[in-house]
Amino acid sequence: MFHRIALLAAAGVLATACASSASTGATADAGSAVPLTPAAPTTVVVQNLAGNTAWLAEDNLIPQDPVLALVNAIGGSTDNPQGVVITCNAANGGTTVKLGKQPANRIGQNATYRIRTGASAQEVEGKFAANKSGDADFVFPIRQADLLALSKLDMVSFLSDTGEVQWALVKDPAAPVQAKYIGSLKNMPKQTEDFMVFCNPK
Repeated sequence: MFHRIALLAAAGVLATACASSASTGATADAGSAVPLTPAAPTTVVVQNLAGNTAWLAEDNLIPQDPVLALVNAIGGSTDNPQGVVITCNAANGGTTVKLGKQPANRIGQNATYRIRTGASAQEVEGKFAANKSGDADFVFPIRQADLLALSKLDMVSFLSDTGEVQWALVKDPAAPVQAKYIGSLKNMPKQTEDFMVFCNPK
């Protein structure tokens, strides 16, 4: 699904540095400065959970699956996730992401979303499914190695098939970011490693 996602993250850092350098040069001759890319449409933040969420892994006994979820940072539970849940089929090790707070009128439809890491984005094929919150989840498979790589980044964004930034996960709650929903990457590397252990086929 992803092609060397760690390298993509590094490329994103390089692209940011280049953009900063280009911006510095542009101020010297503002009259002739031309944007390299058109401005992205503004995404209105509906809910910013970056400051009060964290990740938690839980090993559940069959027939339930191990789960890794975005939860309240204080006293949070995987039974009450805050919009993003990752499950594992303990029988075969298959890992699935459920990206919540999606439009309920799309339930049953297939779509292609993009996961943006730095300056690069990779497509993921998924389907909208109903959830107990009354809206929908965008559900798609992910390789465990890719999930582990994503967990170690400073920022990850999920773009819908309409180009809207549905979710952003950030390491720094104060990071400037535009997305409908913003969550934290707090504890995700360690909790993802635990999830991988729970996820081993039993």
